[in-house]
Amino acid sequence: FARDQAGFQEVIVTEAVGTGAFPSAVGQLVAAKVIEGYESPGFIGDELVTTMPSKLRGERLVGFTSLQGPKPVGEGAAYEESTFREKYVTTTETKRGRLLAVTEEAVYFDQTGQVLLRAGALGNQARQDRERRIIRGVADVSSTERVYRPTGTGAALYSAGNNNLLATATPLVDWTDLQEALAYYALNQRDDREPDDNLGTQPIVWMPTILLTAVELAGTAARIVNAVEDRQNNIITGGVARQLVPGIRSLASPFLDAAEGADQWADASDWLLGDFKRQFVYKEIWPLQTLRQAAGNEEDFRRDIVALFKVREYGDVNAIDHRWVV
Repeated sequence: FARDQAGFQEVIVTEAVGTGAFPSAVGQLVAAKVIEGYESPGFIGDELVTTMPSKLRGERLVGFTSLQGPKPVGEGAAYEESTFREKYVTTTETKRGRLLAVTEEAVYFDQTGQVLLRAGALGNQARQDRERRIIRGVADVSSTERVYRPTGTGAALYSAGNNNLLATATPLVDWTDLQEALAYYALNQRDDREPDDNLGTQPIVWMPTILLTAVELAGTAARIVNAVEDRQNNIITGGVARQLVPGIRSLASPFLDAAEGADQWADASDWLLGDFKRQFVYKEIWPLQTLRQAAGNEEDFRRDIVALFKVREYGDVNAIDHRWVV
């Protein structure tokens, strides 16, 4: 407002927003859009792994084997000491990221909306990459990027030697296929502790939580898991799977459908059953981050860059055992 003899007179003052104000004004929006794209619906990878924050690279995750169980102790007798030997797996982690540059032209021509669209797409691609690595790791797809490294050496996760590969199973059709997997596990999977003198090696109590398939089998898996009992006329037409494995859910991923180079899922008709979070961890050094470069960089001056954002994460999927998924 400006004062004159007649009183007050309104004066409109305008100021153009220059390129210097852009980075701070749009920085939080870019970060929000990256996170929005990263958290898009449809991803299942995080339901298959336990996130393990860490500040160590190439970490050893230690366990124990050959640990004798409790034995009867007579009155006044000494308890026997249990001995064990150490076992471990090693982890790997990868750092991944991209840059998002905003030019003077984008500001001058008011293309902020396009910048935010690109930020959302970048966040979505970061999540796609994470999802792909988790699904391929859980399925042990790559023979050159093993997620299971007992005593530090990469090894096939699913094999007859690990008693978690049912190579003779029939295609997934109904609850009888789950029964076959449960029976196979009960007969073949054994605890790795020292056997009892009288009982020998013992089976493991196993309660699968997820049935994982390619999208090709998503409908079949959903029908098996979500079938409802119909007791009309004393006929049970469904619901057996939920009695066999209470609380089981079906999940599907397109990364198990299509071939991808030399390393690929063996067959889209294959499927996995197990307690995935107990077997797989996502070793997380850095969670998803969006960082902005400070102004005044010489390279930015050469390329007319007014803002440069970096999207990155540091981590990867690792198997800590082979006993919980078939």
